[in-house]
Amino acid sequence: MAFSFLRTSVLGVPVNLNITDVIKRIEDWKYKEVHYEPLGGGITNHNFTVYVDGKPFVVRIPGAGTDLFIDRNNELDCSIAAGKTGVSPEVMYHLKPENISVVQFIKGETLSTKKISSSYQLIKRIVQAIRVIHEKAVFKSVFNPFNTVRRYMEYVKEYDAPLPSDIDWMRSLADSIEFAMDRNRPASVACHNDYLSENFLYDGQQIWIIDWEYGGMGDPYFDLGDFVAEHPFTREQEEIVITEYCGELQYPRLYRMLLYKIVSDLWWSIWAMIQYRISNIDFDFYAYGNGRFQRLRRNASDRDFSKWLECI
Repeated sequence: MAFSFLRTSVLGVPVNLNITDVIKRIEDWKYKEVHYEPLGGGITNHNFTVYVDGKPFVVRIPGAGTDLFIDRNNELDCSIAAGKTGVSPEVMYHLKPENISVVQFIKGETLSTKKISSSYQLIKRIVQAIRVIHEKAVFKSVFNPFNTVRRYMEYVKEYDAPLPSDIDWMRSLADSIEFAMDRNRPASVACHNDYLSENFLYDGQQIWIIDWEYGGMGDPYFDLGDFVAEHPFTREQEEIVITEYCGELQYPRLYRMLLYKIVSDLWWSIWAMIQYRISNIDFDFYAYGNGRFQRLRRNASDRDFSKWLECI
């Protein structure tokens, strides 16, 4: 089960759209030989590989009820900008008002957490691809993880989502991290912010980054922090991420990334508890959220945590 699709779900209710009707609405495909097949992996999004005179495309139909967390117009803007960098599929067509996207087909392997975590070479290649996005793309929107947590806390109230008894301590912790982040703040760059392993494709030569639902201009070290939060890296591997990104091991940047790793866990833990209340998907969001809350506690208890705050 791929979290990249779980994270787009809210009510788990699919849009009742016929792929053949979608195909008919694309003028460039008229009078051509077209056939399609389902593309595995989707849960609330419905994905198809469509062959037009033998050339493959990916059609992505978003499910109903996905707008609580996802701004589809922002996703489109980010997808178009990322697609111009050479490390993300290009958007070929987009249909309104359903926000159906047709993107470049990438023939490659969907990576797994295990495969990424066991390969230093893959980690380096992924960081190189992330750096390309940071250097070449420009998004219209802004992403701030602290504001996102505050917004999600309003959803917690609305949907009566369960939170642990020490949530106030966690939020206070996030406040202290937010305050520290104002020092030596790097320039904002185009960030993905949702680096699950399933959002990376590998074609044997390069890494491709997909799914821009949470994209926005932001702190590059949150982007990297989310990447390391999604993978069980050793500290040595986390240092490799910074070394590859910065050209050398810069400890203030490493500490910034490690602090954002904690913030990422807070964000996605709260997200999971909201999903626990409102999603119809057969998945244990409660256990998933609690697992990330527990990891947050462990990382915040690191003996060097105070040094991270002081030295970024």
